[in-house]
Amino acid sequence: MELRTKLGAAALLAAAAMATAAGCGGRDDENPTPTPDAGCTGVCSTDAGSDAGLDAGTDAGTANQIAATRKLTFGTKATLRDVVITGVHYEKLGTSSEWRSYFWVTDPAAPKEGLFIHKFYSDTPNTYHPQVGDTVDIAGYFGTEPNYEPFTGRRHHLANQRTPPIPLAITPKTTDAGTANLPPANEVTVDDLTASLAAAQNSASYLGTRVHLAGPLTLTNAQPTQLQRLDSADAGTLYYGFEVTGGILVYHDKTRDRSGDGGTRCDYQKAALDGGAVTFPNGISGVWDTYTFAPCKDGGTDITGCGDNIADSGVPGLDDKRYTYTLIPQDCADLPGQVDGVAFP
Repeated sequence: MELRTKLGAAALLAAAAMATAAGCGGRDDENPTPTPDAGCTGVCSTDAGSDAGLDAGTDAGTANQIAATRKLTFGTKATLRDVVITGVHYEKLGTSSEWRSYFWVTDPAAPKEGLFIHKFYSDTPNTYHPQVGDTVDIAGYFGTEPNYEPFTGRRHHLANQRTPPIPLAITPKTTDAGTANLPPANEVTVDDLTASLAAAQNSASYLGTRVHLAGPLTLTNAQPTQLQRLDSADAGTLYYGFEVTGGILVYHDKTRDRSGDGGTRCDYQKAALDGGAVTFPNGISGVWDTYTFAPCKDGGTDITGCGDNIADSGVPGLDDKRYTYTLIPQDCADLPGQVDGVAFP
């Protein structure tokens, strides 16, 4: 069943209530200046009014601290204590020894709770290189990734404050622990994940955490509309992932083939398009979080460099949805699949 058939009325109403102006917060000069919202300062987004809950708090506390943070008013400062880095979305070394990194953390005391963290080069300590398995304290401002951000737009996060500028502060407590320090992936079924599709980010189950989706699973659609690229010569032919049993979307950015970069990938989409029958007998793993697409207005081909030409984000094929949820494998070990009954790759 396609993902759109799983969307509940509550999620549709929440999405319809969102405005269309761009959000802002915690960003750098590589991104365009967002279209101003009324009252948009610090960390904010189009759905800022819908997630208001606890406010004026400076520390989410230790009990269900990530769940409490997700209910804060956007722009509120929050501190997460003793959380573990469970995945890295993107990282880049700066001109000196400073690191920019987007990553996920989970609270071992509440392993079904996770959150995306946006660390910019100037956030402190600027030379800290986040690694999976590190235990950290993080003090930042709750909000969402800007609406114009490809793939991650509107995703809940902690980040620095833009106006006035206050850095995100990370206190590394245990480093170089590796996977031995990771909380186990949450064991979930297709029904568990489809149930969370109808929820907003402040209440969706397992959001921002590593999950293991139980098998057996079948790749049912190699080119789901929701993951289609819209704005280039590849429009209609490039899809950023695939769909498996139950309409669960899999965003395969870290596992798809990228010719010429020297990486070894497990590109099941390509295998399916080549006529192979793809199955995952033991299921698949990854981080469960939001997905959206922000095209260039003029059909440009560089979606990360549209500048002021970038459009508002949304879900292709679902005009009333600004974001949906996808499973995000971190490497090929998260995708132990078979093609025509044979282990792949």
